[in-house]
Amino acid sequence: MDNRGYFIIDGSHLFASIFDLKRKITKYADNKLIISAFAEALMRKWSLHIGTMVRCVIYVKKGEKRVTEMLDIGDVNTPGEKSHWRIKECGQSVPSIPDSELQKIDQKYRDHFLRAEKGVDVQLVCDVLSLASNGRASNFVFLVNDRDYIPLFESLQSLGANVYLTELSTKLNMQKSLIDLADRYLTLDEELDSLFGVKVQKQEVPTQTL
Repeated sequence: MDNRGYFIIDGSHLFASIFDLKRKITKYADNKLIISAFAEALMRKWSLHIGTMVRCVIYVKKGEKRVTEMLDIGDVNTPGEKSHWRIKECGQSVPSIPDSELQKIDQKYRDHFLRAEKGVDVQLVCDVLSLASNGRASNFVFLVNDRDYIPLFESLQSLGANVYLTELSTKLNMQKSLIDLADRYLTLDEELDSLFGVKVQKQEVPTQTL
């Protein structure tokens, strides 16, 4: 099995995480998540574990409006703007609960309301198992938060692959069962300002007079 890795992103969970984080940290409230900065931050954070990185794949339902509403994609036709990431549309949209209402529900019950996409999670699972079983990748970093992915994690580990878990911030709630099963769990807290394009003002050190 090649020592290569993929970042696998459940778009529905990414959007929910962005919404929740912007609600908790007001300086991000009016900003979008910059996809290129997000992919680069993942590569930096996981470089010691993932081997040769192939790409970051974000799975979303077809016609997902939140792609443009919550993500800064940039001009992908500009040379160098896009690097090793892909937004993959799949599945069909079905009626779902809005993010604003989802945050009011206790974490342990949210899984019952997160099936806003039909076929997205199935496509994600099929793609990952195909990569692992054919020996094309041995390391997978997931940004997911649904216990339905537990069988996928277990299957990958039985195939000899490493299963890693990531999240934007420790301020967001992650399913303990996923953390317990993952081989390693890391967050991107120190990268958040760059992910949302927020420039940090450097504090001037007062000069001392003799």
